[in-house]
Amino acid sequence: MDLSRLKWTKNIKDENCWAYETHVMEFPDARIFALHWKSKEEANANEPQEGDLLLLHQRARVTHLVKVLDSQVSQPRQPEDWIYRVVKAMWMPPLGKKWDTLPHQKDIFGFEIFIMDGFVHNLDVPSKMCQFHERWDSQGGLRAFQQYVAQELAKIS
Repeated sequence: MDLSRLKWTKNIKDENCWAYETHVMEFPDARIFALHWKSKEEANANEPQEGDLLLLHQRARVTHLVKVLDSQVSQPRQPEDWIYRVVKAMWMPPLGKKWDTLPHQKDIFGFEIFIMDGFVHNLDVPSKMCQFHERWDSQGGLRAFQQYVAQELAKIS
């Protein structure tokens, strides 16, 4: 699995359920869905480039690795408080896997990561992701992290 474009992470906050499970996707066989942000977060939602990879986590569990398929934010058909980017799940838990048994985000990131907002965070920016760089720079940086994530996700597939 080529994760050379993995440089983003995003916390998903849905109090009621696990977000973006296969059975609620618009196109489940294609694993394509709309990844949402609050409408006031448009600048943040536009940061990832088409083709970039994001690691999604929710309830402190890593749940998806997604690829951005579009070049900018889209608005829903109905006026809402949400905007979205179209993404494809490159990895997600196998069918039947209980999501509360997925790897804890600290096991994937290698440190206790505290991202509580719904923004994307660029792992490649030391001034914004200090803990990430403290943990990974001496081990080979972002590239080493990408390789580690590929290994860890392969164990679950």
